[in-house]
Amino acid sequence: MKETGIVRRIDELGRVVIPKELRKTLKLKEGEQMEIFTTGDKSLVLKRYSALGAGADFSQAYCDALTRATGKGAVICDSATVLGASGTSLKELVGEEISDKLYTTLDGRRECAPENPVDIVRNRPVGCKSQHIVPLVVGGDLYGGVVLCSDAEISVTEARLCALAADLIAATLE
Repeated sequence: MKETGIVRRIDELGRVVIPKELRKTLKLKEGEQMEIFTTGDKSLVLKRYSALGAGADFSQAYCDALTRATGKGAVICDSATVLGASGTSLKELVGEEISDKLYTTLDGRRECAPENPVDIVRNRPVGCKSQHIVPLVVGGDLYGGVVLCSDAEISVTEARLCALAADLIAATLE
């Protein structure tokens, strides 16, 4: 674990404030769910809870199916990490942290086909010429997204399949 040098008191209700600098760095938003773990040395560990991440095998299966149906690369991520990826050179992205640009695009909460494809993970060029990005939004909260990637143009039908995948995944999270 990395030490921050920050010390906080527990208030009378058992709450601890996570400093703004850390929330900004970790992209934690108000209302975000956190999972609490204990370790053998009596430490508490907070981890961003991902209902989508709990079904990582499910995400990978969805990516594989989307790639078979469209012939395009597919990525499913939560708001921090790539959970599933299928297609040429995308499988190696699983488990990587998503890029700030992809997070910002997803946080816009609108389906889009960016003119210039965005990097999916940090410090690694996107490697495709076209993308279709659909955020996973449940009850107004951003859970992640579905991304189709290709060196060829993504058709309207393929974009609709990407949106359908996102809708089906969001429905399972409700």
